Amino acid sequence: MMLTLLLCVVFTVVAAQNDTAPVRSPGPRREQFRVIYEWNTIDFTWDTPEDRIAYLNTSRYIPENVLISGINFYGDKIFLTVPRLLDGVPATLATIPAVQTDTAPALQPFPSWADNAVGNCSALQFVQNVEIDRNGIMWILDNGRVGTLTHNPDPKCPPTLVFIDLKTGENKMERIPFPPETANANTTYLNDIVVDNRDGDFAYITDNSAIDPGIIVFQRSEKKSWKLRDQKSMSSVPEAAMFRINGTSVNLPVNVDGIALGPQFKTEDGKVDRTVYYSPLSSFHLYAVNASVLRNSSLALKGDGALRPYVKDLGTKASQTDGMKMDSTGVLFYGLIGNSTIAEWNSSVEFQTGQRTIARDPNYIQWIDRFTFDRSGNIYVVVNRLFNFIKNKVSVDEVNYRILKSYTGSKSYVFGEDIEPTPGDKGAAAAPTFGASLLLLALAHLLA
Repeated sequence: MMLTLLLCVVFTVVAAQNDTAPVRSPGPRREQFRVIYEWNTIDFTWDTPEDRIAYLNTSRYIPENVLISGINFYGDKIFLTVPRLLDGVPATLATIPAVQTDTAPALQPFPSWADNAVGNCSALQFVQNVEIDRNGIMWILDNGRVGTLTHNPDPKCPPTLVFIDLKTGENKMERIPFPPETANANTTYLNDIVVDNRDGDFAYITDNSAIDPGIIVFQRSEKKSWKLRDQKSMSSVPEAAMFRINGTSVNLPVNVDGIALGPQFKTEDGKVDRTVYYSPLSSFHLYAVNASVLRNSSLALKGDGALRPYVKDLGTKASQTDGMKMDSTGVLFYGLIGNSTIAEWNSSVEFQTGQRTIARDPNYIQWIDRFTFDRSGNIYVVVNRLFNFIKNKVSVDEVNYRILKSYTGSKSYVFGEDIEPTPGDKGAAAAPTFGASLLLLALAHLLA
C-alpha cells in the first residue's frame, strides 16, 4: 500500500508554445504530483461500532454510494465534501487530517454528526463545494435537495448558503436560504463557488441547473443575491457531452460548472476589478467576464442576453474541465478529463498559446474534480472516477478516490494582492470591456 502511495504521477512540463510570450522569471522548484490519500470506499469516524452497523443495516450508509467531490484546506484539517447524489451517504461535509497519519483515513463529519442529519433543514443536506476566504470564513453551498442521481430527488430543504467562522472554533452555522427567483429548490444545482473579499464580500456561484443554468451572485453585507444567465457560454454543447476515460464512455450534458477568480487589476479609469473565469462541464471553451459586470444586479432583471456583450470566449481546451482553481498571481490550474491531464495557464498570456500540461497519467488521474491550496505552497487535487460512479460501476475492490499533492509555491487566489483605486474613485466600474482589462492584467504581470 505504501509503495503504491509513493508512486509519483507522471509530471510533464511543456514549453510555452508562443515564442512571443512574455519572459517570466523562474518560478519555485516544482514537485511531481504524488498520491497522499486513497480509498476503495469511504468510511467515517462513528461514535460507536454499533452506530456503523445500525446505519449499514438500515441503508443509511451504503459505502459504494459515498463519493468525495470538493476539497479545501484550513489549519490542520482538509475539508472534503460528500454530495448526497445517491441514498446511503451519512454525512455530506467532513474532515481528515492535513498531516498524514493513515493512507485511507476515516472521515470525521463536520461540524458534527447532528449537523449532517438528513431531513433537518437546520443541518447540512447536500454539499457539493465549499470555499474558505482570507478571513477564515467557510462558505458552504448546500443544495438542500438530496438523491439527485436517483429517480426521485427529494428537495427536503431550500438551497442555502451556509457560513462558519473557523477562527472561533465554535463552528456555529449561519444559514441564508436563497430566494426562489434566484435558486429553484427543484432544479437548481449549486456546483462551485469563488469568494471576493472586497466591498462587503461577494461570492460568484455556478448553478448548472439542466433547466436554468447561470451564475448566482451573493453579496454578504446586504444578504442579497441575483442570477445572471448567458445561454451561449453557460450551456453544454452536444459535441462535448460524451466523456471517454480509460475505455469507459458516459454521456453528461452538464451546463456551467467550474469557476475561478483572477487577481485584482486597475481599469483605465482607475477603478479596481477582477476577472471571473468559467466553463460548462460539457464544453471545450473557457469564458471570462469582469466581476464588476456580475455585480450589476440590474443586468439580472433584463434576462438572458443582457450579459452577452460582456462575455469573452478565451478559446478552447484539449478536453472538458470539471474543477479549476486560480492562484494568487493569476495562474489557473484545471483538469482535462478526457486526457487524464492536469494543466495550467498563466492568465497574463493568451489562453490558446499559454496552456501547459503539468501532469498526465491515465491510471492515477481519472476525473479531476477539485483543487485547493494550503499555506505552504502545495496544491491538492481530488480524483474521484466520477464516470464509474454515474454508471453504477464502482468496484469496492479497486481504488476509486485519491488526493494528489504537489509543491508549486502557489497560494490561493483569496490571498491575492489588494490594489487601491485611484483617489477620488467611489467603487468598481460598471462594465469596462474585457479586452482592456486583459491587457492591463498582462501589463501588471510583466512589470511585477
